[in-house]
Amino acid sequence: MQPIDDQNAIEKAFLESWDRIERHFTNYRVHWNWLASIHSLIAELRKRGYDHQLRAGQAMVTFILSRSREHGLQNGQSHIWFDLNPDGGMKITYIENNQKTNEFEVKRVELTPEIETLLQRLLAQPID
Repeated sequence: MQPIDDQNAIEKAFLESWDRIERHFTNYRVHWNWLASIHSLIAELRKRGYDHQLRAGQAMVTFILSRSREHGLQNGQSHIWFDLNPDGGMKITYIENNQKTNEFEVKRVELTPEIETLLQRLLAQPID
């Protein structure tokens, strides 16, 4: 178990990463309005407290969640990719030990039971 000060620092870094990701997608939305739907997903995830437990990141317009202590993914770190499509859907990819273990598409950008299952699986991973 990590010391409380270390836990607080990690949680603070996680929360700041979510603030940055909201700003990032707001900036891109100016050019690509179809990205607006990610804001409702981010809001729902934050409402459920995932912003205290996961780091938010991005690769251009892909939303990424991990248990990474630092910004940027290291080789082998588990993470979830949310790739939005201009048609209003998204592809979700779960990667563990550099292997895609789950990948599926949904027609709307929303939190589904399948995504919740992957989030719980990600939360079971250590912060590294």
